[in-house]
Amino acid sequence: MRTCLGAEPGLTDAVFAIATHHDEDDAVLAAMRKLVKQEPQWLRCFVRHVAGSTACCVQLLRSNVSWAIAGVGPCTDSEAARRLSYGVARLATRRDGAGRPVIVLSFDALRGMLAAGHSLDHVASAHVWWLKDLLLRGGGAPHGVSLVQDLRSMSVADVTSFATPSALLTQLNYARLLTAAFPCEYGALVILDAPVAFGMLWAAVRPVLPAGIAARVSFCSREASGREGAAAAGAAYDATLDVAQVAAALEAAPRPSA
Repeated sequence: MRTCLGAEPGLTDAVFAIATHHDEDDAVLAAMRKLVKQEPQWLRCFVRHVAGSTACCVQLLRSNVSWAIAGVGPCTDSEAARRLSYGVARLATRRDGAGRPVIVLSFDALRGMLAAGHSLDHVASAHVWWLKDLLLRGGGAPHGVSLVQDLRSMSVADVTSFATPSALLTQLNYARLLTAAFPCEYGALVILDAPVAFGMLWAAVRPVLPAGIAARVSFCSREASGREGAAAAGAAYDATLDVAQVAAALEAAPRPSA
């Protein structure tokens, strides 16, 4: 993992607050103090995310390590190296209207990763690792991302497989981690060409998202000409982002709050 650059206001206060923090869960407290010693640059990302608020930093960090202890968090470096080779997520060459990186998620690649024997937890934990690494490398850029999920190849059978109790639990747990216990601010969240059946998944996930996050989700679709253009582009990395509705949603991404 690379590191965030430069000192952040409130870092010393956060370190002191964690060192003197009393917690009813000894394992959580030990994990928080271990993080301070072993991952100070990751702690800096938490401080930056909450604009230097010591109390908010401690609360957010506590939530994050609690999820990790429960098995919901980034995988190891070696596991990530293997799992990320499937290309489920990539960075677009352009940024959103507020300057955030744009992550494009491929459902075809996700299906291929699952077909190769990986679980949804493998997929999610590898991409939490990837997002953490992206934030650590962020430097002075806006501390967040915009996301585009392209679901044009998602079938009813795919939706059904994602709606099983175990699959839903994995998705909901990682959704809670990433939206309520992770030092990342989200800009535009775009779902492209979702099938009608996707509504059942959205109905399950939306209630666990913070209201402000759910309000940023845009459902977009390709027009006939857009589909032809994307197909003609073949492997062009930004073909998905050339869809007019997607481009407009990314351009209108809200400014960072801090």
